[in-house]
Amino acid sequence: MYIICAMISCKNITKSFQNIAVLRGVSLDLAERSLTSIVGSSGAGKSTLLHVLGTLDKPDQGSIFLAGVDVTKLNSKQLADFRNKEIGFIFQFHHLLPEFSALENVSLPGLIAKKDERQVQTKARELLSILGMSERFDHKPSQLSGGEQQRVAIARALINSPKILFADEPTGNLDQKNANEVFELLLMLRREFGLTMVIVTHDLSLADKTDQKLIMRDGIIVSN
Repeated sequence: MYIICAMISCKNITKSFQNIAVLRGVSLDLAERSLTSIVGSSGAGKSTLLHVLGTLDKPDQGSIFLAGVDVTKLNSKQLADFRNKEIGFIFQFHHLLPEFSALENVSLPGLIAKKDERQVQTKARELLSILGMSERFDHKPSQLSGGEQQRVAIARALINSPKILFADEPTGNLDQKNANEVFELLLMLRREFGLTMVIVTHDLSLADKTDQKLIMRDGIIVSN
């Protein structure tokens, strides 16, 4: 039996760009091991909220607690260390390094965290195998399909055993078949590794499969 607590908590988050308010006082609490989707029209603030929660952007105002840590109080080095160890990211465009193999791309965050190279590569192989990529260890991104590249990106996001996984349109660049396969893999990984997951998506059919669907409009959450 698991104790349910707020893994992600924020209060009164605001964010503006060039005097344009993008987030206008967002507050939420997301339980440990929950799977939450954020939907809304373009410009509603979905990706900005995800980037602020994931510490890629700083809020103008408000507090953010991730795994019990007030990340708005961390300095740049502390924040980078926390992000590397506790947070995984998946994006619509996979951002794989073209000169590196699948195995090397997955291993990179573990090596940045100064973990043992042999252990990192062992885990990278395990993750890629779980994701159906055991025959693609040495393939470079240009040799992989879009769905395969996204699987490599998912494995990379999990290499440091994060508590939280943020995904920004993780299926948006895929056809429906691959999108469904990637989403089912995310559901499996959430169960397997006990992740707290937040997904921004335009695909309402996928959002309807999550524990909680947050609807954003004009920089605020209008429904859940």
